[in-house]
Amino acid sequence: MDRLPPPVRGVLWMVLAALCFAVTIGLVKALAGTYTVFEMMLHRQLLGTLFMMPWLLRMGFDGLRTTRFRWHIARSFVTYAAIYASYLSAVLIPLADSTALQFILPLFTILFATLFLHEWVGRHRWVATLVGFAGALVILRPGFAEINAGMLVAIAAAALFGASDVSTRYLARDEGTNSVVLWGYLPQLPLAAIAALPDLKTPATNDIGLIIAFALAAFLAQWFLTKAFATADATLVSPVLFVRLPFVTVIGYVFFAEHPDPWTWIGAAIIFAGTWYAARHEAAHHRAAERGGAT
Repeated sequence: MDRLPPPVRGVLWMVLAALCFAVTIGLVKALAGTYTVFEMMLHRQLLGTLFMMPWLLRMGFDGLRTTRFRWHIARSFVTYAAIYASYLSAVLIPLADSTALQFILPLFTILFATLFLHEWVGRHRWVATLVGFAGALVILRPGFAEINAGMLVAIAAAALFGASDVSTRYLARDEGTNSVVLWGYLPQLPLAAIAALPDLKTPATNDIGLIIAFALAAFLAQWFLTKAFATADATLVSPVLFVRLPFVTVIGYVFFAEHPDPWTWIGAAIIFAGTWYAARHEAAHHRAAERGGAT
């Protein structure tokens, strides 16, 4: 993958993140009948931190050295709120609806990235974002007449994830992927423990495998996401998360008997088209810039 241009590598990392996010949200839906969202958040933070321990033991406390402590803390709390809202919306409404509504995330990412990171936003990125959002609207067109709490929570999750993604991009510019991911987990542990304490129960033996798989998928999603933001601009790679929808739709259909209508597939095709257009344009732009630099 190292031979590919950075924009293309960033897109590929984000595709992997999208797949892991889809698996995570599917497992949230599966566990929701037994555990509260706060309990699942605690399992996510605790196991995710444990997954990072081999790296931390190898690096020592030097792996946690940072000059942006306040940024890490702020990002951690915003991310916690975003993840909670995302999980809650998946419990309240069908997976495809929750995922599609969160596709407005790139619009927030572009807004925050231009305001705080001063990233250049070309026409093709706006086109890809708006095309992807149009695809999401196509998918939800029959259901938009009735707005419910789950939809509003999904929109809130998108706004919070937009802020989280921009802060991740800012931190990943100068700090390693593992350090950024671990700093995302550690400050959330006490918060997650306090929130989960009133309803905390010992997991049933049959659920342990699902909980570990859920936490692992969530961890890998965060790692791939951070890698994507470290490789390419946030305004480019964020729209790639649109590809979560086909993954989530299959999971909802196979495991939860959520039957997508034809609008879901039409919208998914539109989303893929916008993402593919942006990736190809970025790759061509990068090759042209390299040729210009070599002359």
